[in-house]
Amino acid sequence: MLMLCNTCAQPDTCKSREKSMPVVVVVGHVDHGKSTLLGRLLADTGHLRQDKIDHIQKVCDSKGLGLEPAFFLDALEEEQAQGISIDTTSVNVDFHGHRMSLIDAPGHIDFLKNMASGASNAEYGLLVIDIQEGIRAQTRRHLQVLSILGINDVVVVVNKMDLVKYDQEAFDSLASQARELIVNENVNCVAVVPICAFSGENLVERSTNMSWYTGQPLLNLLGDLCSRTSAIDEQNAAPVRMVLQDVYKFDEHRYLAVRVVSGKIEPGTEVFFSPSGKMSTVASVKSFPTGALLEASRGASVGLELSEQLFVERGEVISLPDQLPEVDTRLSARIVWLYDAPFDPNSTYLVKLGSKQTNCRLELSQPSAGDQGAVSSALIKGDFADVIIRCAAPIAFDKTLRKSALNQLVICSQYETVAAGVIDNRRRQSAKCITIDKNIHAETGYVERTQKEARQEHRAAVIWLTGLSGSGKSCLARALEHRLYRDGCNVAVLDADNMRLGLCADLGFTPEQRAENVRRLACVAKLMLDNGFICIVAAISPYERDRELANAIVGSDDFSEVFVFCPLELCQQRDPKGLYKRVALGQIEMFTGFDLPYQPPQKPALRVDSSLLTVDQEVDQIIDILLGKGVIPSNQTT
Repeated sequence: MLMLCNTCAQPDTCKSREKSMPVVVVVGHVDHGKSTLLGRLLADTGHLRQDKIDHIQKVCDSKGLGLEPAFFLDALEEEQAQGISIDTTSVNVDFHGHRMSLIDAPGHIDFLKNMASGASNAEYGLLVIDIQEGIRAQTRRHLQVLSILGINDVVVVVNKMDLVKYDQEAFDSLASQARELIVNENVNCVAVVPICAFSGENLVERSTNMSWYTGQPLLNLLGDLCSRTSAIDEQNAAPVRMVLQDVYKFDEHRYLAVRVVSGKIEPGTEVFFSPSGKMSTVASVKSFPTGALLEASRGASVGLELSEQLFVERGEVISLPDQLPEVDTRLSARIVWLYDAPFDPNSTYLVKLGSKQTNCRLELSQPSAGDQGAVSSALIKGDFADVIIRCAAPIAFDKTLRKSALNQLVICSQYETVAAGVIDNRRRQSAKCITIDKNIHAETGYVERTQKEARQEHRAAVIWLTGLSGSGKSCLARALEHRLYRDGCNVAVLDADNMRLGLCADLGFTPEQRAENVRRLACVAKLMLDNGFICIVAAISPYERDRELANAIVGSDDFSEVFVFCPLELCQQRDPKGLYKRVALGQIEMFTGFDLPYQPPQKPALRVDSSLLTVDQEVDQIIDILLGKGVIPSNQTT
């Protein structure tokens, strides 16, 4: 991508260029005037040196042309020969205190991949439409690209108004069509501005030829939009999200190279790594070669030194422990196919999201639609489609952020980028809803739970142990049961493996079957709770939504979620049942931590690290939880 400095209009090597500057991508059908628009903006805002203008004038004279503002942008000789933009070009503009970066993205169908690359860094879109040619196939394509890349705000400029003698009626008709098109793509149409890019009308100052237009000139409008949205972003603090790029060691110090996607980070902050589930505390934040920082915020690339050594790898997403991103192996997304060869449902591709990449398979969840809206089961270059991405390993993402590297993705073959897209934030898997027959009524009159609690001198409760296979849930459940039984408590254990030998023997390990397994466990735990027991449930229960359902069934006052954490690599070493060995041999599919995700609890009542604590220490911490909730009296435990 060619970058032009805002002060000298030369290739931008200025180290002081602000990374957080709002970015606007300019798109539209070929020859609708994008490059002319940007070139004219450079000239009219004083960002071009005279020798640059003189050079372009000579080029135009040699071709028998008048001065072409587009040539200020089309720096490649091939582009000047063909009159089309091939690569993407970015210019930085200062205007009345507003700073923004404007990207000229190519409009021709053969350069759709370049256009998607240019748009990937943008926050806002500027759609250029020729008043005479109107909305074309590429206009729709580019608007769809903006939509799937998370650009929610678009300004439309209707160009070449001089060709229709500045007719308001012609403008109003096209503006109405453009607004309808944009709304259909779930994008916000900020404004529609009539312009003449070649002569600069309505770009920096109002045009006397279009006195009927009462809105702002284009550059003022863009400046206000960028400033207003930036202020809103600052007021609404986003959750901390950092992507781990790499790990470096200098002398005795290990630094995690991270990029801050949202929020801010400072020394002393406790952080969580997804999808591994590891935790640590930030000891220092450093920028090289500057040195130690008090904090780092959105857009910064820094080094984090942790208070303890952790084995973490590129691709982890770093957050606060109570603001976790989502983790899954199944992503629902909308993509644009960018490759010359058509989509092959039997091929294995590579998905890249944030700094994570893993093998994947694609499934069309909805037939693609071509330029004329014709439905097809194929997917060829330029087509858009809703897909299911089945990843070979768990991947962390965040579909709630307005626009970030954690909800945008690319799909690659072995050598080429084949598609780009965005995670569908409309997708929401709901818990299984059970309809109870209206003829079934609850029986009453049995001994009340409170009466049983009074006799046994302790309350009933449910302790839900969740974690990876091999993390130590069953071992902890046994030790906790023995401690409570020794102290005179009515206690019982529901181990998920034992439940699958009977009540849940009909269930497999798909996400839906796992959800039903957790629901049945929760219902049995509720029955035991109502009969006065302290019920200990030991189950992987990998999905957050399923554990939320269990909490709802039992009741939050009686439910204590305990996250039994253990690094995956240590679980594999322990492998008490030989399952990880069988996974490695390809004998087990749909195994948590590999082809199915483990989603760590957002806010567990307790997190115990079985790689650091003894079982007795873990039991002591759970006993403290029960004492704190008044489940057992202080004189009943030793």
